[in-house]
Amino acid sequence: MAVNKVIELMSESNKSWEDAAQKAVEKASKSIKGIRSVWIQDMSATVNGKGKLETFRVTCKLSFEVKG
Repeated sequence: MAVNKVIELMSESNKSWEDAAQKAVEKASKSIKGIRSVWIQDMSATVNGKGKLETFRVTCKLSFEVKG
């Protein structure tokens, strides 16, 4: 029987919400092996003075198998 752990991360990007999520997974995978899934829990963005979206932010949960 597999046991999975879930951690919550926040990440941001100047390109897109998808890029922000990808950055979270890439950073986490440097120290966590066996990441199984990512769940985007929340998305937000900052708006610049011209009314354009500027920084895309995600709060996501990553799950990975606990070995042992």
